[in-house]
Amino acid sequence: MRYHQLKEIYQHVTQINQELNDLYRHFLDQTKDERTRIFLYYIIEKQTENILDIKNLIRDESIGVLSTWLDENIEHDISALIITFKEKTDVNIETMLDMTTQVREQLNDWLFTIKELVTGETVKTHLENLIQHQSLKSQQLMHAAHRMDDI
Repeated sequence: MRYHQLKEIYQHVTQINQELNDLYRHFLDQTKDERTRIFLYYIIEKQTENILDIKNLIRDESIGVLSTWLDENIEHDISALIITFKEKTDVNIETMLDMTTQVREQLNDWLFTIKELVTGETVKTHLENLIQHQSLKSQQLMHAAHRMDDI
């Protein structure tokens, strides 16, 4: 898919995060293990907050930054990856972390590639902030999983 404005990049990141949240809900419906269900409830809540954070970022971003023109056509197939994950029938906390890590790493790699192609320093800074935000959410998820090990 071709993206023409930074706003479309942000919207796509929101969409990928929503697809990830839908994956968690799918597994919540399938999973019987109570620890995994507790973890899924937690990450659904955190992912919903993440989506809201990104939407707020878009809302608060200046029109000049959002309408920055770029012509990005780098394929990343993250949505296809999420679809393949739905085929898994037996998930646990570890497999959820692995899947989430794969999605977030691919998403951040894609954002980093875009950042390197952009010439404006302001836009680069905003993309870096988005990458850091996504990385922070991944770290929080890992910490939560480690806390689950203590239970």
